[in-house]
Amino acid sequence: MSRPHPVPFLLGCFFAFALIAFGPAAGPAWSRVSAVGLLDYTKKNFKMGDWVRYKIEISNSHGHEDVKMQEVRIVGEEVYRGEKCFWVETFYGSDLEKADVDLALVSYDVFKDVAPDVHYRNYMRLILIGLDDEGIPEMSDLQRSNPNSPPPDLRPYRGQVDSLGIQNVKTDKGAMDAALVRITRRLSRTHPDADSTINRITDTVRDTWYARKVPVTSVVREDETSTRKIQAYKLGTPSTDAPETIEESLTRTAVVVDWGTGATSDMLAQWRDKRGLLRAKGTSGYGIEGETPPN
Repeated sequence: MSRPHPVPFLLGCFFAFALIAFGPAAGPAWSRVSAVGLLDYTKKNFKMGDWVRYKIEISNSHGHEDVKMQEVRIVGEEVYRGEKCFWVETFYGSDLEKADVDLALVSYDVFKDVAPDVHYRNYMRLILIGLDDEGIPEMSDLQRSNPNSPPPDLRPYRGQVDSLGIQNVKTDKGAMDAALVRITRRLSRTHPDADSTINRITDTVRDTWYARKVPVTSVVREDETSTRKIQAYKLGTPSTDAPETIEESLTRTAVVVDWGTGATSDMLAQWRDKRGLLRAKGTSGYGIEGETPPN
């Protein structure tokens, strides 16, 4: 098992934004992938020990190609600060025996949210941020700075969602009927300069096939194309007249290859056994050794 890289923490799986996102084809060395956003939050579709595995193929317009494996495991439960929670462990890499690993604690209250697909981050309680000098897992507490203030509503950023019927999808586990859902989204960031404006635009089209037969995620297959563009125009000029120049396009495909039950987590067992390291959100330095873990 590879040593988890320290922060910064890259939350992603293979839904981009708040659904699934593949890691970039040639991402920074410190990037990690968490599958918290990959779970099916419409209705619980797992029991303790369930796991699911995907083959992920990535390519971009610059000719880079990559193949990864990703495994998502439900490896335990905790009552943390009075909330009943579950542990999600993610393995991601070319070889799962040497893959990067991530561990996160999620509140079961996520299943009560009106839009869990875009709000799931609000229910994360602990995340793995690395190992200490002795190889003991260190966790970060994601307690909110103002718990009495409601978190932002991200539903306007979800994009257009279309249900496109049932299709038969071929996988290594056999062909299965799955419901196709397409998300089309455009996100734009504006950067004003002294005499001009620059828009950085990301257009995404994602097709996801769902079947409850697949545990944990319900995802049978996902195809996504994401295109990054730049649009520049002078002050006083309508943005509609300015051309959009493509910087890069990225294609990702994930297909389920296996699933089962009986998964456990050596990392979680070690954290509990050594009483873990727990660092409050926003603090620096090492956590306090001997911190009592949640029970």
